[in-house]
Amino acid sequence: MAQSSHWETLIPMPWSLRSLFARRKAHHERHDRASLDKIPHLKLGLALSAGGAKGLAHVGVLQVFEEHGIEIDAISGSSMGSYVGALWACGYSGPDLQELAEEMHDRKQLRKLADPIIPPLTGLFRGERAKRHLMESIGETRFEDLARRLLIVTFDLDTKERLVLRRGVVADAVHASCAMPGIVAPVMLDGHRCCDGGVVDPLPVGSLRKFTDVDVVIGVNVLPTLQQVDTSAHEDEPPPAPPSPWKRLGRGLNRSINLAAHGNVIDTLRKSIKAAQLRIAQESTKNADLCLHPRFELPGLWHDYSNFAHYIEAGRAAAAAQIDTIKTMLNQRPPRTNEPAQQPMVGENVA
Repeated sequence: MAQSSHWETLIPMPWSLRSLFARRKAHHERHDRASLDKIPHLKLGLALSAGGAKGLAHVGVLQVFEEHGIEIDAISGSSMGSYVGALWACGYSGPDLQELAEEMHDRKQLRKLADPIIPPLTGLFRGERAKRHLMESIGETRFEDLARRLLIVTFDLDTKERLVLRRGVVADAVHASCAMPGIVAPVMLDGHRCCDGGVVDPLPVGSLRKFTDVDVVIGVNVLPTLQQVDTSAHEDEPPPAPPSPWKRLGRGLNRSINLAAHGNVIDTLRKSIKAAQLRIAQESTKNADLCLHPRFELPGLWHDYSNFAHYIEAGRAAAAAQIDTIKTMLNQRPPRTNEPAQQPMVGENVA
């Protein structure tokens, strides 16, 4: 991928990383040619939802599409969906993405990415270390450099506008889209004070409809459906185990100092946002031609990257179950004749 001289001045690009970018580009060029031979070129857009660690299911979906020669012309993503979508759009294949997920399974690795704010007035963390970690994989790649179209969703905390990012440095956009309120401090981006895109558009199907010319839109929603919530048939968080006396003491101390502990302010804020997310995502599924809902057998917290293999496999299973339907859809559905919106919709800003 083309890298700016500014990036190489700040951190010299090792030859191994240059070679990595070249391999990613070559992989996608081969995949593009193979896909065009196998499937009629109806333009497919994939919307990847927010969802924390469970968003690694997106990796499994991409793997299955790749294995079946299904070309994706545009990806939109919110929060964790933006992270996975950005890596893919920068040239990483399905197996490559799994390798990157494996790097995050160790809690020690996650702690290395923590950059706490003291005192935690704007959030618990800045998120800068996590952005630099992403840049180790994609550098200062810009949207303008990408071979595939990528839309990343965030929102302006002050104006309440949804921002659909399509220009500038990809890593900056992902940082803004993943800035979970209360956890990560808002991100200043082109004069906007940005927060997690999952708050306003957790399954960005509409972004693909409005700002691209794709013919078919498939959503991947890793959030629980309303039906699962109503029947308690979802695994949102692990059930609490009966604590030992020492654990009860430790839990009490944790609650007294940890804002994110169960029942404290950050926990309450996060769960309240998630309740709204489920309903917004449910509405977004109505605008998709098909929506995949990975099913998770293991409970897990939003930062439970240790179960990456389970989440990826859940995504693979969801995609494999619908692969024949998807191929039929791409073979039979006529292309759209309407053009994407050329101007921002009222109340929206296309950055």
